[in-house]
Amino acid sequence: MQRHRSDSQYGQTISPPGDLVKFGRIFLFIVFLLKFNVFAQDDIRFELESIKFEGNSSIPGKVLGSILKSKESPNKIFQFINSFTSLGAPPEYLDLTLLPVDVDNLALFYNTNGFFKVRIESYYSLDSVEQTADLTFTVDEGPQAIFGRIKLHGLESYPRSDYWQINERLVIREGQRYTQEGVLQSINGVLNYLKSQGYMLSKYDSTIVVKDTLIDRAYVDVYFNLGGKYFIDSVSVLLGGEGKNEVDPTMIREITGIKDGEIFDVNRITQAQVRLYRTGLFSYVRLFPAIEEIKDSLVPVKIDGNITQMNDLNPELVMNNIQNAFNFGVGLEYNRKNFLGGARRFTSRAQIYYQDVLALNFERLFSLITLTDTVTTGATEFKARIEEPYFLGQPIFGSLELSTLITKVRYLQVSNYKGKVNFEFELPKFTFINSMNLFYAIEYNRQTFISARAGNPWVDLMSAGLGGLFLSSHVDDVIFPSVGANYSFYIEEGNFFPYLFSKLFTGEYLSLLFLKSQATASYYFPLNDVNDLVFAMKYSGGYIATLNGNKNDVPYIKEFFVGGSNSVRGWGSRAFPPQQSTEVNINETNIPGGRVMLEGSFELRKRMGDFLGTAVFLDWGNTWRELKHVKISEVAVAAGFGFRFYTQIAAFRLDFGFKIYDPYDRTPIPERRFFDLMQFHFGIGEAF
Repeated sequence: MQRHRSDSQYGQTISPPGDLVKFGRIFLFIVFLLKFNVFAQDDIRFELESIKFEGNSSIPGKVLGSILKSKESPNKIFQFINSFTSLGAPPEYLDLTLLPVDVDNLALFYNTNGFFKVRIESYYSLDSVEQTADLTFTVDEGPQAIFGRIKLHGLESYPRSDYWQINERLVIREGQRYTQEGVLQSINGVLNYLKSQGYMLSKYDSTIVVKDTLIDRAYVDVYFNLGGKYFIDSVSVLLGGEGKNEVDPTMIREITGIKDGEIFDVNRITQAQVRLYRTGLFSYVRLFPAIEEIKDSLVPVKIDGNITQMNDLNPELVMNNIQNAFNFGVGLEYNRKNFLGGARRFTSRAQIYYQDVLALNFERLFSLITLTDTVTTGATEFKARIEEPYFLGQPIFGSLELSTLITKVRYLQVSNYKGKVNFEFELPKFTFINSMNLFYAIEYNRQTFISARAGNPWVDLMSAGLGGLFLSSHVDDVIFPSVGANYSFYIEEGNFFPYLFSKLFTGEYLSLLFLKSQATASYYFPLNDVNDLVFAMKYSGGYIATLNGNKNDVPYIKEFFVGGSNSVRGWGSRAFPPQQSTEVNINETNIPGGRVMLEGSFELRKRMGDFLGTAVFLDWGNTWRELKHVKISEVAVAAGFGFRFYTQIAAFRLDFGFKIYDPYDRTPIPERRFFDLMQFHFGIGEAF
């Protein structure tokens, strides 16, 4: 084993005697040549087995490692996979020419985080037998500086009464620990605010940071060019593409919501472009200020885009997590754009999908719409929808939908016929509630009990109600959230308006009146500074209150179920409440479905590179028919592990769940068969 050491210092200069300097340089040059020859002989390379850091008490080694040009060699499994595929990763080798660069990069990184007196040294050891190398960086961090005075220049002409808004955009304060990232975030925050207040041409000029290493303070002066305040002069539209003659430019201007004479707001420009894309009319669209045509304080805004064909027919593969299970199927979708003008879109879609694809055969392919099969689980759906992207000239996305959905679960077939009016409201991104959907739906349900012996009896149920879904999403990444929280609250009433009408005009109402609510909260906590190790938790609860009529008349499609790929993963989809009905005894009083639901999850997630990840989890939950029936002893518990494959659009998930506590089967776990305890799930997206 050979051990080699090299020293480097950041921010100081050492000046030994001249002859010693010359001798030292010659000596180091000879040593470097010798090392180079050793490495080059017979093309010997030393695989970089480990990179370690010593003395880095303030910044984790994982963060420092991401800065280095030198990289640790991946484990043998990844190397083996890479030897015959494009996946995995090849081995990494020690490169002495990278060490000075790595030391300088580390020192610069520490410097940008306020460690102005940092010293860094590196050394490595070689194993000539195994042909491996270990690389170590020793860090003497020194004290971390704090912010002293922070001053913005060039904004003197900004109205004093609103200057507090600029200060609110600063994420740095005097006395806080110095970080260059905080300075950059503050600069971007101020610039974005100025550009949203009409100062379209405001610019960042420069930053001067005076570092006082005697008292470890950093004094920051940031210089801006404010420029003038601008207003919208006009909005002009230039259209191209195959469908340009079928679209009215005036309609395009109205969709943006931008009015002549209003203050120029870069956020409104971005929002308007998103609205245009949502119409589905454009293959390409750009909305921008025509700076070269500015007159006085007025700036024209131009829209440049290509209009696609108005009609398209698309076959599709269906993959979703409906009913907390992976469903696979096929579909066909037709789109008519600019339907009846106003950028409305008409969409019709037919889909058929199944849960247990491997159990399918040709005879069962269309069994979802028959009453002869009690094995196949899945659904077939037809939907027709008209979308209004800018309802009543307001930033409201409206839609009218008619649909037929036939769902089959063992001995039960549910046919749902629905008409629904939905309104999706644009809300500011940084408010607590940043997505809101309100709807009114009229539904007719026929629940058929598949029993040839009993003549396939059915029950017809009707409901009409107003509802809403309120979302609060404040996470750093939709695909792999590592910081923040998500909240959702769903509420729906059933038959309130028929109840009110009957009470006003007939004095009595004998049918069902119910109120359904469900709340879910998910939290994400990073366990390291690079946010690739995350602890996540979810809590969810729901309740259906029957205010009038027979509780058993609550439609099956409205009730709660637990179990599946996004629920308690030790069981299959809709495992709770447990199935109690058979072909002999099935009726409207014992079909599955709960009116009270509690569930939650704890999950530790690790992302390994850009594409792969793993997770371990603990899930719990159950549903009950009545609130008084809720028992802690009936809460099912499952644990397991899983693998993730990340893409730019979603994560694909493979989970193995194991029953830890089954409230309805007290057989000791060692006495149960392995495959009775394990449940396999494939899902799209993280479990929560």
